[in-house]
Amino acid sequence: METKKKIIEVALEQFLVYGIRAVTMDEIARQVGMSKKTLYEEFSSKEDLVNASFEVALKEDECAFDKMMEQDEGVIDHLLRMTRYLRERFSSMNPLLMHEIQRFYPKCWKKLEEFKREHAWKGIVEVLEKGKQSGDFRSEINSEILAFMRLEQITSSFSGNVPGGKYSLLEYHLQIVDHFIHGILTEQGRTTYYNKLSNQ
Repeated sequence: METKKKIIEVALEQFLVYGIRAVTMDEIARQVGMSKKTLYEEFSSKEDLVNASFEVALKEDECAFDKMMEQDEGVIDHLLRMTRYLRERFSSMNPLLMHEIQRFYPKCWKKLEEFKREHAWKGIVEVLEKGKQSGDFRSEINSEILAFMRLEQITSSFSGNVPGGKYSLLEYHLQIVDHFIHGILTEQGRTTYYNKLSNQ
């Protein structure tokens, strides 16, 4: 079990930075310190390894999101915490990664879509509703539509079509999330947001 865990850890790190197609099974075996034959004894194919690796990544995200939801904090703190988490995720992620998964690894893409629909969407709706009740988010927004729009923004940022090709995926994402946040804040929420932001 420890061997599989180590392989997934190395593979996921390589996939996130370089993309899937650029990383070979030979390279993963070399990074882990084993022969390719031993690697194939643990994972029958590269597709098998890709599916297992991103299943672990989604589980990590699910646990992180659940932990944030369980913490007794205001919605502005939640927004800032989520932005920090996503910044860490995006900072070293290859912009072509999701495109490669969608095109070449349909089973893995299906899992990502299920996670987006069943877990992420519901979490965003819950936070938006809490913000409306606290007076930090505009009461007239439709939480379900806004949650869907937010997830589509994240998905679109992985298309590889960053304007002019001169901005990183992280820069692109931070502009999108900033625009989203300012679209939902009330004056009360905006004041709280900037106060907390300046203290970080």
